[in-house]
Amino acid sequence: MSAQGYGGNCCADLEERVAELEATTASKGNKKVSLTISGWVIKAMNWWDDGDLSSFYVGDKSYDLGSRFAITGSATIAPGWSAGYNITVNTMGSQFGVAGTGAASNQVNENAGTFGSISTLYSYGYIKSDDYGAINIGQLSPASDNAAVLADISGTVIESNAVFFEGASFFLRPEGGRGTYTGLNAITWASFIQCSGLAAGAAGIGADCFGAANDAIRYDSPTFGGFRFETSYGKNDLTGPAFTTTPNAAFWDIALFYNNDWGDFKVSAAYSYTWQETAMATAVNPNTGNDSGSLHQVGATLMHAPSGLGIYGLYQHEQAGNIPDTNTWYLKPFVKRTWNPLGATIFYGEYGQYNDMYGSIWGVDQCATMGNVAGTRTGNFCGANAANTLFVTGSEVERWGLGVVQEIDAAAMHVFARWQNQGIDLDFAGVNSVNQRRNVNQSFEDWNLFQLGGIIFF
Repeated sequence: MSAQGYGGNCCADLEERVAELEATTASKGNKKVSLTISGWVIKAMNWWDDGDLSSFYVGDKSYDLGSRFAITGSATIAPGWSAGYNITVNTMGSQFGVAGTGAASNQVNENAGTFGSISTLYSYGYIKSDDYGAINIGQLSPASDNAAVLADISGTVIESNAVFFEGASFFLRPEGGRGTYTGLNAITWASFIQCSGLAAGAAGIGADCFGAANDAIRYDSPTFGGFRFETSYGKNDLTGPAFTTTPNAAFWDIALFYNNDWGDFKVSAAYSYTWQETAMATAVNPNTGNDSGSLHQVGATLMHAPSGLGIYGLYQHEQAGNIPDTNTWYLKPFVKRTWNPLGATIFYGEYGQYNDMYGSIWGVDQCATMGNVAGTRTGNFCGANAANTLFVTGSEVERWGLGVVQEIDAAAMHVFARWQNQGIDLDFAGVNSVNQRRNVNQSFEDWNLFQLGGIIFF
């Protein structure tokens, strides 16, 4: 129906307003503040096998690796001074992995959820001086978030890194038990690769143990001779057994970065330290704030530019209250060469070791979760007497992988294929009905993943 049907120029004002909106559309911002939209879309096909069950599922990566867009912009205040903003939004479809809302893929439900379909990841503003650095305030990435992970300059950090974005939420399958679903323990791999200070919503799995957005203020220094640093202070929204922000949930962190060329070698390195007033796995009541935690992370890449050969490594140590300290090691050797007109091709291998990351179940009887499968050693011990108890006293998760990434420069794309294997070794202490300690040995099936996918950047 036309506007003339209602007589005269009834819609002229509306058309004029539309023209005004088009003049200030998101493609360019207004006359004073710029506006840029960027981001990526990532999708992958996933074939998994837990030693008995296997399946196939299509989905996004999770949390800050998933499909997203960022709206950023800035304005000049005076020569050398500017102000700006960053609004980054997660827009994942169905996920395969560990989702930031606590939903997760496993043998029972492969869909890890859609992270609320659309959810804010970052929302902050800043004031920046070319000479003195920048002050950022809002929901942002703290200084130690991703610091050691992003020292990986192989070009494969989205496709695979030390964090368990896949596999963590699957249930363990003990050897010697029944097949299919009745042979699964009622506990997941995540209980043995769980960071102490970031356990809410499945954040902090294996590495990058302060790897989540928080409400904070952060200072970014200028770069001097390849060095720069960041430091931030705020409240950890993902701490305490109740996963609530309390007056005792403060954190402070600092990160030092170095990027430079040494002749034919490219060097990227980062170190970060995080202090948390309340560490999740140790406090009975988050309002008491009695148990603090500290986290050290270091990551570095050394790459020979002419040959494309390089190696990336990460080490992490976390201490929280009176639970066992944890250690993570991760290595990624790689070669990056341009063998075809599409762009660079990267082949890589990876190995990770995650030690004693069972703080979330430390000191808790596991007969209900690991003694539930008849025919297994843990099942036989727990089933022998209802008064028997079973405790985990040590854990080691190992991860192996191989992968290839093909860059397609003309379309700003990556196409990738990767294989991931993870195995676990647990130490148990059983206490029988007359309070006698018994050693209980139980082995578990490995979990394997083959993933084929692509990323397009915009």
